[in-house]
Amino acid sequence: MPDTGCCASGNCPAAVAIHLIGSELKLVLMHSMMAHGRRFNELRELTEMCQSSLTRTLRELEDIGLAERVVHADERPVAVEYRLTPMGQDLSIAIEAFERWTERWWHALKAHAREEIA
Repeated sequence: MPDTGCCASGNCPAAVAIHLIGSELKLVLMHSMMAHGRRFNELRELTEMCQSSLTRTLRELEDIGLAERVVHADERPVAVEYRLTPMGQDLSIAIEAFERWTERWWHALKAHAREEIA
């Protein structure tokens, strides 16, 4: 942590943000919606999350303001998709930076990763 600024005093907005969005499920879902909106079953297939976890995590992302549920009432049957809000899209920049960091350091990380991930 830096020696100056809000983080040095223990009043760090970044720490609060990490606490709010730092779960693996939230980040995986956000990553899945970075390119475009996705339907519920598409997200379920991409993330391999069970229905209840996916529902809960999407609601949490909506509550934070990172994702939104969009109903396309003009389609039959009515279609619902989830997509990132402008705030969520801004965060995708950090997710992309994390991807680049992971690609650079994967050789060192995989030695510590659980066997099913490696």
